[in-house]
Amino acid sequence: MSAFEPRPTRFDRRRFLATGPAVVLLANAGTARAQAGTPAAGSPVGGGKWTFTDDRGVTTVLPAPPERVVAQVSAAAALWDYGVRPVGIFGPSQREDGTQDPQSGNMDLAEVVSIGEIWGDFDLEEFVALEPDLLVSQLYADSPLWYVPEEVAETVAGLVATVGIQVQGVSIRRVLERFAELAGDLGADLDSSANVAAREEFLAAEDDLRAAIVEKPGLSVIAVAGDHDTLYVANPEFAKDLIYFRELGLDVVPVDGDEFWDALSWEQANKYPADLILNDARTQSLTLEQLSEFETWRALPAVVAGQVAGWYPEPSYSYLGYAPVLRELAAAIHAADASVVP
Repeated sequence: MSAFEPRPTRFDRRRFLATGPAVVLLANAGTARAQAGTPAAGSPVGGGKWTFTDDRGVTTVLPAPPERVVAQVSAAAALWDYGVRPVGIFGPSQREDGTQDPQSGNMDLAEVVSIGEIWGDFDLEEFVALEPDLLVSQLYADSPLWYVPEEVAETVAGLVATVGIQVQGVSIRRVLERFAELAGDLGADLDSSANVAAREEFLAAEDDLRAAIVEKPGLSVIAVAGDHDTLYVANPEFAKDLIYFRELGLDVVPVDGDEFWDALSWEQANKYPADLILNDARTQSLTLEQLSEFETWRALPAVVAGQVAGWYPEPSYSYLGYAPVLRELAAAIHAADASVVP
């Protein structure tokens, strides 16, 4: 398993929905601390117990609301947008050129401590030094917490409460709802003017995307990520955003197999002809300039037609963070020719 390729197992929705909660009692791990740090905005006053049931079916009970949260970068970006300020992050937050990775959303990276940027990089000593109350990350099917290396996972779980939000095999709309719920439980005011405006903009962007899809019947789309050996084509049965786009009526081309990706050699690049290609914008994927080095990429109908847009499989999971993704996709669809592929 790597940061580029979520674990390729079929997500069993029935098993997920039927999983009974396991209860984790961490009597001391979540105690509010007086040390310096950036607390979650608007944490409830009075020091009552804090509980949250995550998507593993694990119910965490803490003696007080968590104030020092460390989160995988996309999860952290979502919490940030709601007003909850993590003290630490892990996962790609910056590109090699120093610009901010899309996964880090609107976060001010100067205000958080990164304990690891790349897959397998998780500074346990620095994590402990942050004195966290809670760790938040995503789940891909039944995989471990995203970007928490297996060799430290057991240690981390023994030190701090953990929350996992499922992001595979479910619509991203559900993912957004779950992160909003978590942010609210961590003290965010979901009824603040800023948060209400963000949700309204998301709904307006959703309407714009839906209208664009109706405007271009028959437009076929694939989402891809590339490295120097392989072109990965995403399976719309697994990818949360592609599931959602299909719900809105977009024709996302089905792929062969029962895994998250269909991994193709570059000689097979035209296996799934499409009118519009969405290319992975994450740090670990090849850029359009790098992809242009491959003759088979340059020959793809959508590439020839100039119909390639960004794909954001690990966005900021908030309404504020996701609305621009919908706007960008809607613009690409509005501008696209739906007859590139006969």
